[in-house]
Amino acid sequence: MLTLFSAGFTATPALAPINDRLNTGELLAIVGPNGAGKSTLLTLLSGFRAPDQGSVCLDGMPLTAWAPQALARRRALVAQQVRPSFDWGVRELVALGSNAGAERIDACLAALDLTHLAERRLTGLSGGEAQRCLVARALCQLATETGNGTEAGPPGLLLLDEPTSALDIGQQQRLMRLLRRLAAERGLAIACVLHDLNLAGRFAHRVWLLEKGRRIAAGPPEAVLNAARLARVFEAELEEARSRDGGPSTLVLAR
Repeated sequence: MLTLFSAGFTATPALAPINDRLNTGELLAIVGPNGAGKSTLLTLLSGFRAPDQGSVCLDGMPLTAWAPQALARRRALVAQQVRPSFDWGVRELVALGSNAGAERIDACLAALDLTHLAERRLTGLSGGEAQRCLVARALCQLATETGNGTEAGPPGLLLLDEPTSALDIGQQQRLMRLLRRLAAERGLAIACVLHDLNLAGRFAHRVWLLEKGRRIAAGPPEAVLNAARLARVFEAELEEARSRDGGPSTLVLAR
């Protein structure tokens, strides 16, 4: 799906070259302390900023070679807590920028638990509700119909920058379960910047750990998110609480 060939930025904010691949059906968590380069990395993966070195290819073609409209049908980005300047209705916002039919719009609203808010205006929503609207809009963008309007296009690339930051703990878990399910059922390739390391450990297939503009670890959560490494990178006192049922460990503050 998306391949990085020694791709990075030499200009500020810098990002050391990365060689890797984001596959269909995969949920990738990008973690690291403030200023590590997580949002900068998303601008690279999305094509909104062309790499100073190397290249980023979607389905074998450099992002810089894609026509904007074609790329928009394959890649959607949800930025950090950016409310639209216009007071859209929820259904209008979710449908914005796509040609999805009413059934697909309804499905995107339902997936983010927004059906009961469909006729509300954005100014009447909480921060968490508005954030879910933006995620629903991205899903609707990737559900853009092709041909005779009855078939969906090929699997898309969904990029999210701290999508759980304004959500309560229940909504955080439901959103991450949804992303994991969408990766499996629709074949989406999803990269998600997260500050909650336990969410990354519980739901992601792989994790990239960034520090000072460099990716310093990559792999399955259990290999990357160990307490000793994270305590050093985040300059925090952490311990691992082992799960009694064999599930992933939970990171807790050291006593």
